[in-house]
Amino acid sequence: MWNEREGQIHAFYESLLDAMPEAVTVVDRSGTVLSWNRAAERLYEIPREDIVGQPIAQFFQRASLMLLQVMDSGLPVYGVYHQPRPDKHVYINTVPVTDDSGELIGAISIEQDITDVVRLNEERFHQQDMGGNEQWQPILDTSNRDLKEALTFLEQLEAADPSAAVLLIGESGVGKSILARFIHAKSRSGPFVSIDCRALTEGLLDVELFGQDAHYFAHASTQKVGKLELAAEGTVFLRHIDKMAVPTQAKLAQALQEGGITKSDGEFTPLRCRIIASIDTAPVENAASMSEDHRDAPSPVPLTPELLYMFHPMTLPPLRERREDIAGICRFYLRQASNRLGKPLPTLRPEVTAALAAYTWPGNLTEVQRTMERLVITGGEAPLDFSDIPPAMRPMTVKDVTDAAMSLGSLAEEFERERIQHAMAQTGGNKAKAARLLGISRGALYYKLRRYGMSE
Repeated sequence: MWNEREGQIHAFYESLLDAMPEAVTVVDRSGTVLSWNRAAERLYEIPREDIVGQPIAQFFQRASLMLLQVMDSGLPVYGVYHQPRPDKHVYINTVPVTDDSGELIGAISIEQDITDVVRLNEERFHQQDMGGNEQWQPILDTSNRDLKEALTFLEQLEAADPSAAVLLIGESGVGKSILARFIHAKSRSGPFVSIDCRALTEGLLDVELFGQDAHYFAHASTQKVGKLELAAEGTVFLRHIDKMAVPTQAKLAQALQEGGITKSDGEFTPLRCRIIASIDTAPVENAASMSEDHRDAPSPVPLTPELLYMFHPMTLPPLRERREDIAGICRFYLRQASNRLGKPLPTLRPEVTAALAAYTWPGNLTEVQRTMERLVITGGEAPLDFSDIPPAMRPMTVKDVTDAAMSLGSLAEEFERERIQHAMAQTGGNKAKAARLLGISRGALYYKLRRYGMSE
């Protein structure tokens, strides 16, 4: 008999489980279900009174095997993908439970229902591509709050001062060059000149930007005109401006401050081009509001203060912070690769779009573009599954974890069930067509549908 204190603790424990949005299953060492919360009831449509006290294997063979494997090994598993039904997608974390003496007493499985996430990514993936300037789509077509705020500020800046200098900040591949070209296309009529500040030595970069008088060159009769003057009504895009030498930074800051370049003969040439720059490190946050006491502190951006504060900074978030955009971005680059390579546009299974959205994409847009090219090159007519995407993007599945422990008969039944599900999906639920596709009679198909609980 429980005492009053134990009863209170149990009540808190059950309330805590029911308050959780994830489905929670607790089993003892033998695999008997001890707890089954409300989220689990909703996810699997099994009332707790029907499953608590029963062996988990009677309801979920794969999940039962995984729980037993976790208890046998004493090692937890995290982020395991599972599709318990054709219309359900979950990620599972399973951990063994030990008592104070270290004795194994059971396991807990926590399952996050990602069905809505998969559905939203499917909708995002299959929506119509934006019209107009498609090359800007991976940046402009966003649901990310931070990026939307940055683009709203950019729109306001363009309306107020279309010649303002802009500093684009973000990781490699987030789209700084794409956005620079978009800004140029919106505001300038002249050429777009891109200069990588890493590629030129200090002296050459200075000459490339500001030019040099003729007497500095042997056997030269004309002066070398710099890109800031040649670009005229266009844009000069200074990539990796943080690699620019300090003396050149000082000259550029002076040119931006004065709105022009003063040459060695005293002639002043107005600055008619727009300057956009990019760096791969984070900017000084709230630089304008920094107190005087902190102005001499080392800046996270390796630019001189005089140059840094001449720019309007804009930060582009990495793709791992734009989960809601990834499916649409994948769609864009997949279609772009299909058109460029002259190959059919692949279709992706729902779980694949979810896996792509869950991946961290360390290479950002560049990595997405190359991955989608790979899928176009290697993909066939059938919808692509986990085996078609790069290994680093494939989540571990319950099938991966439990295949070795499945009996031959169980594997055969599961394979047959999957084949029938696939045939029914291919034929839109037409049983006569599905039976022909499977090479069995319609009566045999009806029997198997009833056997596997798939009559609907």
